[in-house]
Amino acid sequence: MTKKLLFPYLFIFIVLGCNQNKSQLTNAIDLYGQAILNNDATTAKMALNQIILLDTLELRYQDSLSRIYMKSGNFEAGLKYAEIVYASGKADGQLKENMALAYQQIGETEKAEEFINSLLQTTKDYKYLFQKIVIQYENGNQPLFDSLSNKVLELTDKDSLVAKTMVPMPGPVSGGNQLVPIKAATLFLIGNNALERKQDVSTAVRYLQKSIEEFDQFEMPRYVLMELEKMMSGRR
Repeated sequence: MTKKLLFPYLFIFIVLGCNQNKSQLTNAIDLYGQAILNNDATTAKMALNQIILLDTLELRYQDSLSRIYMKSGNFEAGLKYAEIVYASGKADGQLKENMALAYQQIGETEKAEEFINSLLQTTKDYKYLFQKIVIQYENGNQPLFDSLSNKVLELTDKDSLVAKTMVPMPGPVSGGNQLVPIKAATLFLIGNNALERKQDVSTAVRYLQKSIEEFDQFEMPRYVLMELEKMMSGRR
């Protein structure tokens, strides 16, 4: 077969291949849309992976996939796609917050703090200052934990807007997260730190009770006090 005869066939193959890719992309996008309507994260994740394989330039799909991965606890995969979106300059505040939490979960606290500091500076939302306390608590950095937690307590006494800031805390009874006032959450962390890091039961109980006084529906301090009571009863 001569070269002249080959060129028309090659052109046909290229056109057919492009049309097939377009068809697969359209089907994957339709599947993703249907999965979102059905609140089906598993199918949405599968569809998004297929979309990205067929079209790596559409950042909105990489953004969506990163959020699904991080929500399901696959932080490394989520960060892989989130970093692509972030590098493009298209990351919104929620994605940056997700990235901070994801880096915190995998132990890369320096990167987590970079995002938290940036969010605190741009939004002036004090929930990010509380997140800095959590990071130092998890790192076991006692001097910085003490400094930040005392700073938050002082701010809540001076500024009513700071005092109204709500932060998510685990709800061991109801499940999921419970939004609680930042002062109550900080008092809880101080008490829990005294219990876990210092084995100072009296200080722990005092701060746990203070956190409940600040927010009567706060589940975590009630749960810790209940577990502490069980432990103390077992020793009698």
